[in-house]
Amino acid sequence: MARPEINEASVCDFIVSRNQGSFRELSWEGSYTEYLNLVCADPYRHTRTAYQLVFDMIRHFGSETFEDSGEQVRRYRIFDDPFHGGKNAIYGLERPISRLVKYIRAGAREEGRERIFILHGPVGTAKTSIIDTLCRGLEAYSGTEEGASYSFAWRFGKDFHAAEGGGMGFGFQASQPDVAGTRNPVAVLPSQLHEHPLLLIPRKARRELLEKLWKQNGLDDKSPIPHKILEGDLDYNSRQIYDFLLRRYKGDWLKVMDHIVVQRLNFSESGGVGIAKIPPEGNVETASTPVTIDENFKYIANLLSSVSLVRYYGKYVKGNRGIVHYSDIFKKPSNYLQHLLAAVEEHKMDFGEVGCDVDVMILGTTNLAEYQALRGDPLSKALRSRMRKIDVPYLLNYLDEEKIYNRGLRQARRYHRIAPHTTELAAMWAVMSRLEKSDLPNAPDVTEEARQVLAKLHPPAKALLYAGEYPAFLSSRERQSLTRELRRRLRNEFPHEGMDGIPTRILQNVFADICEDDSSDCITPFAVFKLLDRVVDQGPVNYDFLARQRDDGYHDFRAFTAVLRQRYEDIIGSEIENSVVNVDPGDIEKRIRLYLKHVMAYNRKEKLKNEVTGADMDPDQKMMRGIEDLMNVEDTERDFFRFRMVSRLTNAMTGGTGHVKAGSAREPAAIDLAEVYKDVYKELHRNLYREMRDQINWALIKRHLEKCSSRADLEKHLKAEGETERSPTRTLIDNLERTYGYCFECAKPIVLYYIEKRAH
Repeated sequence: MARPEINEASVCDFIVSRNQGSFRELSWEGSYTEYLNLVCADPYRHTRTAYQLVFDMIRHFGSETFEDSGEQVRRYRIFDDPFHGGKNAIYGLERPISRLVKYIRAGAREEGRERIFILHGPVGTAKTSIIDTLCRGLEAYSGTEEGASYSFAWRFGKDFHAAEGGGMGFGFQASQPDVAGTRNPVAVLPSQLHEHPLLLIPRKARRELLEKLWKQNGLDDKSPIPHKILEGDLDYNSRQIYDFLLRRYKGDWLKVMDHIVVQRLNFSESGGVGIAKIPPEGNVETASTPVTIDENFKYIANLLSSVSLVRYYGKYVKGNRGIVHYSDIFKKPSNYLQHLLAAVEEHKMDFGEVGCDVDVMILGTTNLAEYQALRGDPLSKALRSRMRKIDVPYLLNYLDEEKIYNRGLRQARRYHRIAPHTTELAAMWAVMSRLEKSDLPNAPDVTEEARQVLAKLHPPAKALLYAGEYPAFLSSRERQSLTRELRRRLRNEFPHEGMDGIPTRILQNVFADICEDDSSDCITPFAVFKLLDRVVDQGPVNYDFLARQRDDGYHDFRAFTAVLRQRYEDIIGSEIENSVVNVDPGDIEKRIRLYLKHVMAYNRKEKLKNEVTGADMDPDQKMMRGIEDLMNVEDTERDFFRFRMVSRLTNAMTGGTGHVKAGSAREPAAIDLAEVYKDVYKELHRNLYREMRDQINWALIKRHLEKCSSRADLEKHLKAEGETERSPTRTLIDNLERTYGYCFECAKPIVLYYIEKRAH
């Protein structure tokens, strides 16, 4: 098959054919009458303020809810980063983001005065990323039909000084002079502040028009008429031109509107439209200067005798109608920020020579120290009263924390092998460093049984619980005592939890340091533990979080590494034991089905048929107890455990857990028992391994692995040794690769470590 030829023409055709429609829509221009037709067709969409536009943008990308620590949490999909395929997705911050969206929604509904939204938290908690994502969303949304926004420009024709000023408004005949530049404008001056076209309608008539449109479209009970549109005024330049033309045309507003061309706005931070970011130092926010150089300004100023125009400067020129983002806002002195009071209270901004109405959402970021310093400044009191502070903590779900590390290692995986559980255990260490010891074991409204369970929650156990996992040491009954409401209370007990602890960036630096070392074939958790010990060795002089006092296992940072070393040894022990022998999954499932059969008969107080004699018999207590002993079920809990086992099956059969296999009705045969009874399956597998482990020659496996540096070397060595396909060494490595994701280079050191520990 011939390869397609790619040349300049084909590339241009490819681009145009796929984007011609969007090019046409995004470059839309029209007369004022055409724009008014759009307003009448959808008055809400064409009167939106910055708050409404941002809120509608968030809703445009959708959301979903899920249960986390006993409560329903909403995740807004825009923060999954649909713009770059998830590359910059924000993980685990659903709660602070939901608070931010709640405040934006209140501003969109005009439920109170607008506020400055401050994302507050320790360094490296994605505060800036949250705002950047909103900005990228606004850019994308403004390119959709639903997100279309418009501004206007003044235009003038070559016949502007013709007698009587041309035609009667809204278009000219070909024989008439081109006064308003409808055919061939010689000067076009866009609104520098991207003003809303409706501000060109006199305020009283504008209010009457919008009230009529709201009533006509049944919007009175759905959304308020934005007060910025009702009460706003044109900026200084537009007001000067508007008043001049109105005098020239002796009050004929239609002729004035002939000089207006309405243009669609394409929000773009790099293009300086609707999005502006103000760094801590060095950028002018607002300024203006008389026109002296700009030719377009000079040309129009010459056309309009007695009219003086100014050139606006600063970030609010670019950010008007959208978002203004202050990075590290309180690195600026509080007296420098006093102008923000007028921006949020009166929606006005001083541009030096003149003042103008603005329509912006102001967001800022700050760290803990800077905000605390601000609180001690008496000048900041009025400013703080106009703010909404949203705490953005470090992550408390180690599964979300792990996603950040894995994303950072995406490129490194091209050059380094990373063993399973490496990022998982690093994430657990990070989360453990941020946790607080609960006071709920002393709460009088908590049952005694639940208080005892809560008292057992040391940092690793609490980290697991926050990730939706139960610690293995909890019995089935103890797990049941941790009700949804209790888990919700635990998760929300300390509003400041997560505001201290190891920064994510330090762990990212740990991985960067490991990746710089090319001497290791595989990055393992042991390398991470070693570097974490070095971090702890540097003490609070270098890392503030290390200054926290130990509290019954909490904030004992050196002990965290020891705890996770033991956890890792348990994990690799389980994985190696599960891999070194080929246990028949069908045998495990058969045992589970037999157990369930006898438990159901026991719960119903029924007899069973003996498959050999056909005689009635009681459920086999010895068999049931044997499995329950594997699960550490106490005698007093056996009946409850059996009831829960049947309930899990019933829940799965009715679709409650999603473990019904495809292509079958909801019958027991269609249930994925290995998933429904994952914990039981694991213990039965381990028990079968124990029955077979005496047959394993660990010394031989060690000798095979020590002599080989790659999987290819191993295969050659086993062949030379005359080992069969059922060689335990091959079985072990095959299962570790296939089931747990190890490569040979990662599997070899952990197997040798396990054998060494086992020998002692």
